[in-house]
Amino acid sequence: MGSDVAICNRALRYLGAPEILSLDQHSREADLCARHYVETRDELLESHHWNFATRYARLAPMESAPPFGYARSYRLPGDCLRVRHLRAGDPFEVVEDRVLYTDATPAEAVLTVRVTDPGRFPALFTEMLARRLASSLAVPLMGNARLEQTMLQRFAAAFDLARMADAAEGAADPDEGNPWLEVR
Repeated sequence: MGSDVAICNRALRYLGAPEILSLDQHSREADLCARHYVETRDELLESHHWNFATRYARLAPMESAPPFGYARSYRLPGDCLRVRHLRAGDPFEVVEDRVLYTDATPAEAVLTVRVTDPGRFPALFTEMLARRLASSLAVPLMGNARLEQTMLQRFAAAFDLARMADAAEGAADPDEGNPWLEVR
């Protein structure tokens, strides 16, 4: 099972920096990890429709109607990072204070939610997060812009790999059960 500290230590190892015991530790490494970790994790969760961070939810209606354009207002859950779409395909708008406007009733949404337990992260997401964190720490911790660029390139490769694996999850192997291939 992973932890925030384990992911931060992986990022620090990529940079050749000393590891930490906790995010509360009194060290430059721990301070920078504590400042960058949550923001980086949430950015990456929001960047793709990750299967492990998907929730289907019936949104709670609000008493007040939207000021214009739509018939209904719904409150988004506190852990919602992004609304991907409404089940019925209805148009919607997310506005300030995390309120969703739509004509749908009820509003059943597919959401990307904040996952804070690293034990729920797939291995490739953990790797990608560590790579992105390393790129964020390279300049403030190591003072090395070239190292930052190298870490960004490695992050990009890790992101592509994680995204492809996530997209393939649940999909059938194209070679399995394909009658066209069986004939050959």
